[in-house]
Amino acid sequence: MPQYLSSPTHSLTVPSIYDGTQLACRIYLPQQLLNPNVSSQWRVRGAIVAHPYASLGGCYDDPVVSFIGGELLEAGYVVGTFNFRGAGDSHGRTSWTAKPELADYVSVYGFMMLYLRCLKLELTHQSDEKGTEEGIHLILGGYSYGSLVASHLPESEVVADVFKNAIQHTPAHKIFLTAKAICASSRDEIPQLNSSTNLDAANLGQEARPLLQSCGTTISYLLVSPLLPPINLLLTLFLDLSLEVHTQASGQRRQIPCPKPTDQLRAHETLAIYGDEDTFTSVSKLRKWSGELSGVSQSQFQSKEIEGAGHFWREDGVEQQARRALRLWLRQHPD
Repeated sequence: MPQYLSSPTHSLTVPSIYDGTQLACRIYLPQQLLNPNVSSQWRVRGAIVAHPYASLGGCYDDPVVSFIGGELLEAGYVVGTFNFRGAGDSHGRTSWTAKPELADYVSVYGFMMLYLRCLKLELTHQSDEKGTEEGIHLILGGYSYGSLVASHLPESEVVADVFKNAIQHTPAHKIFLTAKAICASSRDEIPQLNSSTNLDAANLGQEARPLLQSCGTTISYLLVSPLLPPINLLLTLFLDLSLEVHTQASGQRRQIPCPKPTDQLRAHETLAIYGDEDTFTSVSKLRKWSGELSGVSQSQFQSKEIEGAGHFWREDGVEQQARRALRLWLRQHPD
């Protein structure tokens, strides 16, 4: 039976590092982690799947988000979904520039990074076979507008730095405390954590620095129905996106330039899945874009064009083809 996202393991809110706007989030734990017979061998890995444009009804209940997330969950990934500002139960309203939404995504990115590293620390306490040198793997994914925002994200080291240096009472620091709390509550579901050391006794204290220095993070990208010019430029008002962070309780802000999406998607393992009947971006543009990204020496970009698929993946049989493409990519992917 095809896997879809249904009941999340954890439902929570995190404040956006842009301005503190509360964002609704869901965390789904894979069976591989919940099964006491195999959880000790689980590789620490997660994925975020962002939804389409909120002003057109996009939210984390989107059926494409559900089937993509379901495949990732089946493959053993902790899956995180969230509502951008103005979508579903999240507060605020959709912007015209995508800058606040970029910071919304980074807020969940930071949460997932902290949560996965927290899980890793606890699992390492329970198994002498899992050394601290083993890092975590995080897939940054999105569908439609969500893929646009995902492709503009800053490097993982930059995101880690935002949270490592977070001042108390700022959104980033509150996200760290939330990740710690959700990790502690995960003991109810994960057998390997039931007898674990108290997190505060594990020297995490009140700052994220020890946790974020514990291991490296390998990043990959998953883009479903990516948006290309001119529509992607209209959604950002033709601006070069940069990350704007609320850094202090007094309201001071920090501007962080973001790398070009083309550089990121070539440098990291990336899969783009699109249909040849996408009504938002012509297939000729998608083919040209894919060819330019994959045609460069040492590029790690891959794409899969699905015949007969439109932007919304409602045509007969196209969802199954997209699932197969994703499963094949995940099997090729190093843990």
